[in-house]
Amino acid sequence: MDKTYKRFTVRGISDKPECDVCGKKNLKMTIVIEDEAGELLHYGSDCASRTLRQDYQGKRHPISREAAISMGRSAKRGDSFARLSQQVTA
Repeated sequence: MDKTYKRFTVRGISDKPECDVCGKKNLKMTIVIEDEAGELLHYGSDCASRTLRQDYQGKRHPISREAAISMGRSAKRGDSFARLSQQVTA
């Protein structure tokens, strides 16, 4: 089985109260993530942590909710991040 990955970039944090992935409402904030096609989506912290992966010592690991929120806050301040990925079965 070939492993292919979708690439994502964390762009910031928004005060939009709804997750575009699961539809959960009344959120305090959402994390703005850009996909490969350039589309900006608003993810709740749980959906963002399930979606985003990072490379560490040759393996891909999920990030924590806190890390996803921290990346969003840093991106909003103008800090840049490496692209993160999600594995997709081919």
